[in-house]
Amino acid sequence: MPQRVCADVSFAHGPTRILADIDLSVADGDRIGVVGPNGVGKSTLLALLAGDLTPERGIVRRVPATISVGLATQRVDDLDGESLEELLARRTGVAALEAELESAAAALATEAPGSGDRYAEVLDRWTAAEVAGHVERRDRVLGQVGLAAELLDRPVARLSGGQRSRVGLAAVLLGVHDVLLLAEQTNDLDLDGLERLERF
Repeated sequence: MPQRVCADVSFAHGPTRILADIDLSVADGDRIGVVGPNGVGKSTLLALLAGDLTPERGIVRRVPATISVGLATQRVDDLDGESLEELLARRTGVAALEAELESAAAALATEAPGSGDRYAEVLDRWTAAEVAGHVERRDRVLGQVGLAAELLDRPVARLSGGQRSRVGLAAVLLGVHDVLLLAEQTNDLDLDGLERLERF
């Protein structure tokens, strides 16, 4: 039963205490909403749960340690000139796994020491991440969040605010996660986008 556990967690930005003495367990199947005014630490808590931040005090741990956590934030961290297709491949880890598999295959071809074990390990991760089915899953998820496949070649920086919000959501939905954290994903969604998110 996957869990993400906080025990006595505190966090500060400089001299400002954001969170203090937080205890939280999230069990398999739980759906939890974190509600409060701006600036009280909702996004910070999600970043701590995702492992993007380290608590100043206390512990954040996964039970079991192998569970995968996906965090969809309000911002899309696109690189300069990056297309939607490139962003999705990068954010889902597909681009990195494909590059790693190519490198491992090249080492295997030269019979480098340890290359067989390395290739087998990378291939296992490539298979577990369902990289072979990435394009089919990507196109299905784009349809689910209301993004046209014609946008794949477009630079992410040229997308509208609503489209960028859907891109962030699509990137997380494409991942294979046991725990999904959504940070204000409804902010830039229209009624159709909200209905799609609710159905998911």
